[in-house]
Amino acid sequence: MKNLIRGHIYQLKKDNFFFGCLALSCVSLFVSIRLSLSLAFADAPVMGIEELFNTFLGGDIALYIFMLLTANIVAEAYRSGVMKNIVGRGIGKKPYYLSIVLTISAAYVLVMLMGGIVAGVLAGSKFGMGTISYPGYYALSVVARILFVMAHISFALTATIYTRNAITGVIIGLAIPNIPKILEMVLGFLRIQIDLDFIKISTHMPSVYAASNDLSSFLPCFVVLIGYLLLSIVVGFWLLKHQDIK
Repeated sequence: MKNLIRGHIYQLKKDNFFFGCLALSCVSLFVSIRLSLSLAFADAPVMGIEELFNTFLGGDIALYIFMLLTANIVAEAYRSGVMKNIVGRGIGKKPYYLSIVLTISAAYVLVMLMGGIVAGVLAGSKFGMGTISYPGYYALSVVARILFVMAHISFALTATIYTRNAITGVIIGLAIPNIPKILEMVLGFLRIQIDLDFIKISTHMPSVYAASNDLSSFLPCFVVLIGYLLLSIVVGFWLLKHQDIK
């Protein structure tokens, strides 16, 4: 697994597409930070610590870009014959799958952490750093965000393994967490009312604006996130196992 992760890191260093995705992510972060600070004023300041966590726990556009990066890496592996060579050398398909999820997720988290630090420093220099009133809530929010990221990277990876196309893989990957909402709309059109909020990722994701000592909401959050992640991984493993790679 370590060698696979090192190989992916080396591949990213040589991949111009990665640097393009990195640049786009940084631009989206800059715009987000700039907008957040421009909306803040003396009566409603954005404290440095709060802005740091807001930035780290946000960044969905950057996540979509990293999903595209994931899909492109896998699609290129099929297109160039790298996937065939990997299987031919006896490298396990499961470790290969997991190494991609871990590598890209770690890269995204690192980018968001750096963006959060920059945002925190800028906000802190203007309004002060502030304090963390509910450290337990913030700590669990970070864990939830990391699981959220890993799940979405896994969605893009599994979808791309199935389609072998980067764009289609990203589109399907983005649609997967919205399946409950789509199902509600379809059933609503058929006059069948059903509430699927309990399996919607968006329903359970924490917000720093709702920080408190009540941590009970994290249990369903973790259950849903881990459930989606494990389901995506299992499907990805199954596809790789039964796929005829030529």
